[in-house]
Amino acid sequence: MAVDLSLVGLESDEATWKVEEGKVREFARAVGIKDPLCTDPDAARAAGFKGVVAPPTFAITAGQWAPTWKSAARICGFDVKRLLHGEQRFTLHRPICAGDVLVGRKKIVDLYEKEGKRGGTMTFVIEDTTWRDADTGEPVVTTTTTLIETAKRVEKA
Repeated sequence: MAVDLSLVGLESDEATWKVEEGKVREFARAVGIKDPLCTDPDAARAAGFKGVVAPPTFAITAGQWAPTWKSAARICGFDVKRLLHGEQRFTLHRPICAGDVLVGRKKIVDLYEKEGKRGGTMTFVIEDTTWRDADTGEPVVTTTTTLIETAKRVEKA
């Protein structure tokens, strides 16, 4: 597959994410976090937060609030049968709290090929999603996703 470098810099439309207390608490429970800041609204407010504090990886759920967004893999024409999720990073600029209203956009920031060790070329796409406070415009969290399309299976001669 030829890499279409014109896709680098492509941005999604804007989506809105309303961070709900119940969803934060459910996520914390699902990943085994018992910290009262993540589960008890009174404890979170007593510590100076406006609501329960989301675990850092809670940002992965944000895509559920952006139903019109297409995956960078689909935009790049990757074969989903050969797709790997290579890496996920979270950069918190401040804690995500219940009650936050965030607006976000996805952006393809890199697209390249690399020769695999077992033959064939792999194609990588890196996508950043930045969620900003809807009131202040300040960044709250940036997620970086690396997706990899593996090489086609080598045919024997």
